[in-house]
Amino acid sequence: MQYEGGERVNGRHRVRGVKREHSIIPGLLPILEQLAQSPAVSAVIPGRISVTRAGLPTLQLRLGTQTITGFKLTARRGTTAQEVFVVTTDAESVLGFLRQEIKEFVE
Repeated sequence: MQYEGGERVNGRHRVRGVKREHSIIPGLLPILEQLAQSPAVSAVIPGRISVTRAGLPTLQLRLGTQTITGFKLTARRGTTAQEVFVVTTDAESVLGFLRQEIKEFVE
């Protein structure tokens, strides 16, 4: 087992607040790590990757549905989309953080 920055690195463990169980689309990881630094965020969990018909030239994060533990974001780049689950008890605070700090966030 390896350690990186004091945290375990193993397929399903968190590194810098982001769970590493699935692949992550290019360019999304630094944004997820920045989001995980928000004090109101308990965890950021990248989910399933899918292919879409329409392509986007740049990376975009869109707000999805609310979940029991927080909310879902959809990250899109090119013809690839990925679900991202944000675990929080204060969704409004995290949304404010997204609006101010993450330029890729689009409502």
